[in-house]
Amino acid sequence: MKMSKTNLKPRIAAATAAAVLAGAGILAAAGSASAAYGQGGVYQIELSANVSGTQGGGIWLWIELNQNGTGDYRGSDCPHGNPGAASDSGDVTWAVSGSQIVISGVVLNGFPGGFPATVTVPAAYGHYTGTLGSFITLPPGIPSFIGSAQLQVAP
Repeated sequence: MKMSKTNLKPRIAAATAAAVLAGAGILAAAGSASAAYGQGGVYQIELSANVSGTQGGGIWLWIELNQNGTGDYRGSDCPHGNPGAASDSGDVTWAVSGSQIVISGVVLNGFPGGFPATVTVPAAYGHYTGTLGSFITLPPGIPSFIGSAQLQVAP
């Protein structure tokens, strides 16, 4: 069956309106998600510290720091010997000490009982590299000089 041009125009208009509304909804959702961390945030810290191979493991964290010395974090850690990555999240406090930001309150839940770790990063925005323990304290027995770490300090 062939549609006449008069029946096709309203359908095209309705489809166009639906597409515009759907696009506006996606943009609104994206805007509200980014606003959740835009209010008073001064630093975003992304840390990936890893040891490859069968004896390896890793720590992957995203930390948001507010102007008032508080913040929060999400991520995971996967120490060798555990069945998989453990979820990490919570609230942190932070302060600038010289040219470093010292972040307290991070807990690595992949270790028995959770390991309270201190994250210490440069106070200057940028990308940094190092070893496993360059930017985070590690549980006793884990050498800090092995593996690799990637760090991003962003506004």
